[in-house]
Amino acid sequence: MAEIVPDYYKKFRCIADRCRHSCCIGWEIDIDGRALSYYNSLDTEMGKRIRQNIDGEIPHFVLTEDERCPFLNKNGLCDIITECGEDALCDICRLHPRFSNFFDSFTETGLGLCCEEAVRIVLGEKEKFTVDMPDFQSITDEEREFLAVRGEIFAVLQDREKSIHERFCNLSKIYGFEFDFSLSELCAVYLSLERLDESWTEVLKSTADYEFDMTVFENEDYALIFEQLSCYFIFRHLADALWYGDYCERVRFTLMSCYLIGAIIEKTKSTYDEIREIVRMYSSEVEYSEENMEKLLAI
Repeated sequence: MAEIVPDYYKKFRCIADRCRHSCCIGWEIDIDGRALSYYNSLDTEMGKRIRQNIDGEIPHFVLTEDERCPFLNKNGLCDIITECGEDALCDICRLHPRFSNFFDSFTETGLGLCCEEAVRIVLGEKEKFTVDMPDFQSITDEEREFLAVRGEIFAVLQDREKSIHERFCNLSKIYGFEFDFSLSELCAVYLSLERLDESWTEVLKSTADYEFDMTVFENEDYALIFEQLSCYFIFRHLADALWYGDYCERVRFTLMSCYLIGAIIEKTKSTYDEIREIVRMYSSEVEYSEENMEKLLAI
């Protein structure tokens, strides 16, 4: 089956010990059957150590008291990779921060923005977001219709003759709503969700009473960031509409996410590095919880 990826996809390389927000801290990692069988077969001290740090009905690595993976060493590197090579990693560790959308005729794979290096790559792209489309002769009618709808959405979001505010307003009108949200109500909803990082809680609380006038969306310095961000959300989440729901709720989620992130950026007068951290935090808090996503899509 063909795998479709964005143009920037192959630029990604894990920065390992240079990462400020290691995915080996704070995440409970489930172990797939292939990796578990390999770990059980290892007749070495490393194999014994690995097995001693696995627990649960759904096998997972047991985090340390400070919520670190037991194989993340003091130098910020993975002992499993050092001892056994990258092929010894379980699927979650091997594939992170990638995500995949599965269709009948092809698979799409992208980079998730909970990873700071992925954020740097995605938001730093100057060219319009593109993917190598599959041969239209070999896909189903439903897939063909989906790709056509998504292509129209990308065209609106990438119309660089217009401000990003105009693009967001035009897209929202196509789907029957206004690009205008109550910031206090939005923050209340996000505060009601499961949260991982107290820093995110403080960001939401401090933003709730901000008088947001959306000038950030008229500033050309931010236009490309919001273009790439909105195209990322569409690429990652719209595909589920083909199986589980309508397009509108996922378009609304995309624009609602950009609205909240825009408000935080405008309020804090964020630098580019700070913007990347806001986006990373948002993705980590929202996109990796099925329960959080379900609640936000239902708004």
